[in-house]
Amino acid sequence: MGLVEKRLARQLQETAVPQFEAELKSITGFEPKVEILWDTFIAYDEYPLTRLEGSLLPEILTALRSICQDDLGREALQANLERIRLENTDDENGVDIRFADKELYIKVQLAGGVYRMHSAEQMQRLLERAL
Repeated sequence: MGLVEKRLARQLQETAVPQFEAELKSITGFEPKVEILWDTFIAYDEYPLTRLEGSLLPEILTALRSICQDDLGREALQANLERIRLENTDDENGVDIRFADKELYIKVQLAGGVYRMHSAEQMQRLLERAL
């Protein structure tokens, strides 16, 4: 982790994350807590951070937009989701997605040349089954 990654993380915290949270509220009608484990995204190089902004956050919004297409989905999400927790890993076996205890936990592998994460459709299916 160097100055490049620290600067990019700060920029994302000041711009991309608030935009994500505002769009999240617009889609869902409420404000689930968003927790990003920043140390796991800045531990490698700048790629995990650019992929967080360019891929992961948009995929989450796409999944939630599909769920919240009607009042039934929106109400189910509001009653059952309190937190979205995002983590990055360099272990391809560590990639995970879970929904438990009102938390959507997404662990991705966005380090270096490797890029593994769940799609919006997979996130949507997981949530819809649990809601």
